[in-house]
Amino acid sequence: MDGRLTARLLCSTGLAFFCRGETALVDVLNGSWGSFYRLPRETARAVIDGEPPYGRVSALLYTHLHPDHYDQQDNQAFLDRHPGVTTFFPTAATADQGRLTAGPFQVEYRYLEHAPWDGPWTKHYVLLLSAGGTTVYLAADGRLAPEEHLAVLGGRVADYGFFNAMYLSRPETRRLMGQCARRVFIYHMPPAATDRSGICRKAALNFQRYPEELQRVTLLDGYPRELALPPLERTAAPGGTAVPPGGMGLTGPGPDS
Repeated sequence: MDGRLTARLLCSTGLAFFCRGETALVDVLNGSWGSFYRLPRETARAVIDGEPPYGRVSALLYTHLHPDHYDQQDNQAFLDRHPGVTTFFPTAATADQGRLTAGPFQVEYRYLEHAPWDGPWTKHYVLLLSAGGTTVYLAADGRLAPEEHLAVLGGRVADYGFFNAMYLSRPETRRLMGQCARRVFIYHMPPAATDRSGICRKAALNFQRYPEELQRVTLLDGYPRELALPPLERTAAPGGTAVPPGGMGLTGPGPDS
């Protein structure tokens, strides 16, 4: 791996980011929930044991601790083997905003309520990750509240954004994705062959109905998926300010890890 940021989508929620020989894991060691794709056991074992390309994990990060994002047993097994890694496991006591640095990765985290669902409440965060001159906004399961996402970014525009497929369904959230990032990936998808929720069907219909609005949006519906994430043109989207290479203009308290 060189100095540029790359990523690998490993499961419905899990992204491994690679830069300068180091790795940041976001929502990777996940559990089972509904039709969503759990990290395959052989991949989980490779991550836990530190097998290539997971030999130098700098950060183990979670947007929230729902079972489709997080598995307690696998994460404990990882920490037993890698006690010095920088971690972010949100709880009710976690500060609403903060930042951390792990190897080449800078991460800003902000509390943003989870979208409504029928399961247990857990504190949910969005992340802005920077490495290799590239910035990535991870909306995860944040609720469909454009003004709150824009407030998190404070006028900044990331190179890439990762959004849940529910953001495809409303005009204001389709517009929001382009205000947050220059290129957008739709993730957190079940495999189409086993999807019982209708998420895949609804996403496909939205791409058919709104092609002009979704020209810079890519659906990620296969696993694993390799992603090159080079820095994009440093001009701001309308009403936004480009995040400068190598920095995010972070504010707020220090690491909560």
